[in-house]
Amino acid sequence: MAFIVFPAIDLLNGKVVRLQQGRYDAATVYGDDPTEVAKRFEADGATWLHLVDLDGARTGELRNLDKIAAIRQSVRCHLQVGGGIRSLPVMEQLFHLGVQRLVLGTAAIRQPLLAYEAVKHFGADRIAVAIDVREGKVAVEGWTTTAGLSPLEVGKRLRECGICWFVYTDIARDGMLTAPNFDAIAKFAETVQAFVIASGGVTTIEQVRQLKALEPLGVVGCVIGRALYEGTLRLSEALVAAAASL
Repeated sequence: MAFIVFPAIDLLNGKVVRLQQGRYDAATVYGDDPTEVAKRFEADGATWLHLVDLDGARTGELRNLDKIAAIRQSVRCHLQVGGGIRSLPVMEQLFHLGVQRLVLGTAAIRQPLLAYEAVKHFGADRIAVAIDVREGKVAVEGWTTTAGLSPLEVGKRLRECGICWFVYTDIARDGMLTAPNFDAIAKFAETVQAFVIASGGVTTIEQVRQLKALEPLGVVGCVIGRALYEGTLRLSEALVAAAASL
């Protein structure tokens, strides 16, 4: 399986933003037209995009469905979508649009049976779960609440429900242009034994290479957000690093 770089498009009030440490009061707007951002990433070589409906993550209801649909119509990239996906009918709606993979969060952590049903209905490769970690505990409700469970507890429980894909984010590093939490990502992947996409703090080419070096443990990709928007990391260079032999 190739190591995949996922450029992030976070949607808030219909605009492309990045939050700092998951704080909605610390949002930076990077564009009014998400479709144009998606087309630019595709032109730079992206094969997947990671879309998050931040309004949906906080409220529990998709609020940027029209923007997601417009992106789907405008690019050929595979789409991985999360934020506010808390029922099978909503999942069906997104798959009908042409989304390739959904990322469940709060719903799967609070109701593991929903994760099991999602895998049963749509297939293990089409469902992922977000493991968003703040101070060693998993956060939910758009990162506004801590569930009181450790990432390893949640990961192992969801593996038993058939979940094979996880997006692991260290909230303290997200949007901060620092570095991923390599040790925590490696420990999670090795313990849970699943496909893990690393997120939060990816800022340099060397960090992309370090994450790719964790491939034998199950780390199969990384989400990059603010570094691409700020210009500290070029997507084309990240894609070359991801494709290079170890």
